[in-house]
Amino acid sequence: MRITSVQNPAVKHCVKLRTSGSYRRQTGSALLVGQDLVEEVAGSGASVAALVGLDGSPLPDIPAQRYVAVSEAVMAKLAGLESVSRGALAAEVALPPPADLLSLPPGALSRVLVLDGVQDPGNLGTLLRTALALGWQAAVLLPGCCDPFNDKALKASRGAAFRLPVAQHTVEEWERLLTVQSLVPLAAEPDRCAGSSGASSRAAGDARAAGVSAVAGPAPGGQQDAQQGQPEQPPRQQQLGPVGSLGEAQARLAALRLCLCLGAEGQGVSAAVRRRCRSVSIPQPGEMESLNAAAAGSVLMFALSAGAVPLLADLAALPHAD
Repeated sequence: MRITSVQNPAVKHCVKLRTSGSYRRQTGSALLVGQDLVEEVAGSGASVAALVGLDGSPLPDIPAQRYVAVSEAVMAKLAGLESVSRGALAAEVALPPPADLLSLPPGALSRVLVLDGVQDPGNLGTLLRTALALGWQAAVLLPGCCDPFNDKALKASRGAAFRLPVAQHTVEEWERLLTVQSLVPLAAEPDRCAGSSGASSRAAGDARAAGVSAVAGPAPGGQQDAQQGQPEQPPRQQQLGPVGSLGEAQARLAALRLCLCLGAEGQGVSAAVRRRCRSVSIPQPGEMESLNAAAAGSVLMFALSAGAVPLLADLAALPHAD
């Protein structure tokens, strides 16, 4: 199929997929723009209804129901840009079904990201991408969050919402999930991320009270168990080092099942969520007042993930400069 007019009904359909969340939900489809994003999502097994490339340019080897060649003007219309490069690519793909986290057996989840009223698509997308990269098993979007299949969110997440189980829950449903999965809820508090020693010491005290005085990662089983609905295996016995060592910190935190809650930038989580959570914050010895939601959430997710302690151990072993 070849399309050269921006008034073509198929073009209008794709533009509406890019710009309207209600239309995406109605049709069960989303529009991906950009070769890297299309290849990433298609490689994850998403069903591609239409693969769209520029007329005269070869299409990548991606299975699709339809292959469409379009003019540069049409591709620019699809992408919402004034112009496009010769390698431009777009695709209509089926949305994944919402994750049914409440049906998972107890013990299936140990690291869950919860976003509460995060409306900035760049922040939301970055947080989902980070969660997927660090092995977090699922994400919960509470009321007030933007659509994870929004054009900007998709670009920021690199299509993470197609691979990371994402559920949309009410606060009451999230509270049920906490109970079923025995999750310890932590809330990132942006107003507590100041660089003062007082803020840092209070944060450390809260972290100790929450049982997160150090960093570690999820118990064995990880994301694959959550997607398959299987409970994780119990943590293996670990050889602990001296009290206060990185090894002990990792073992203690790995045994905890955690839920990290992040709210809108500058506001934090809602009062209903805050009531259920222990506050955590990032000590900031520098002179910047605060981090944005995506940066703060990424730092905290890494601190609670499997890679943090090994990285600290490697850095601690670096030789001193002469």
